[in-house]
Amino acid sequence: MRVTPCVGEIFRCEALGLARGDDATSTTARDDDARDVRRRAFFATNAIAVAATACATATDAANALEDVPREYARVARALVDALSTSLEHEAANANKPPGERYKFAKPAKEAVKAYISYDGGGASASAASSASRADIAEALRELSAFYKKNGAAAEMPAEVRDRILSRLREARDLLPAPEPTIADRLRAL
Repeated sequence: MRVTPCVGEIFRCEALGLARGDDATSTTARDDDARDVRRRAFFATNAIAVAATACATATDAANALEDVPREYARVARALVDALSTSLEHEAANANKPPGERYKFAKPAKEAVKAYISYDGGGASASAASSASRADIAEALRELSAFYKKNGAAAEMPAEVRDRILSRLREARDLLPAPEPTIADRLRAL
């Protein structure tokens, strides 16, 4: 068992305002003080590490939103919005004739075509590896598999629609926010 504190413990004692007088304290009191200082230093170090990790994670999350090219984000957001609108409208109008039920299918189909034809002009490497692209691809695969199996006029079950919408929402959350329009900028003034 160590009787005397190390140099670092002495400095920490002084920094924490603990008295270090040899004539006023006994050896066990100094050991207790040193142990308390080590505990405080341990917890303070861990608290700082947790705070630094939280800040780094928040920074990484903010940076992750900015990793995709602006044009890809615009095309992907248009696809997510159009496809979500189409699926939600189809669900709300399930008892209506197919013409009314698939009212928003054409804009969604055009958005899918634009998304698939997006090449990015050489900047598509970051878009190809993005998590939003993986979510959108999974949603499109599931949608395609359903319609391939059941036909184009089949009514989609709620659980399939909910899985697809969930993937689309995840993709939307990963995409950077759209740039504010001129009207939005003027309202902010």
